[in-house]
Amino acid sequence: MSKRMIACDEASFLISYRTDHRLGFLRWWQLKIHLITCHLCRKYAHQIGELNQSFEVYRHHCSHESCEHHLSPEAGTRIGQSISRELNAK
Repeated sequence: MSKRMIACDEASFLISYRTDHRLGFLRWWQLKIHLITCHLCRKYAHQIGELNQSFEVYRHHCSHESCEHHLSPEAGTRIGQSISRELNAK
């Protein structure tokens, strides 16, 4: 087993990754040790957890037929154009 400590960028990737995938034991252990020692990554993990929980609540309680939280087609177009401009500017 590797004894290397992971950096915050790797920890943040694993925090996000574990919302949709299962971590292997080594990666899970490395993340657990990192979270014990890094309060910023613990805070990030907490925020990601709250965000995922909010998405789950929204997904279960807001079906497309009954939900009033729809974007207008114009708003969707404006958002898409803005994203395209931002991506092309880089």
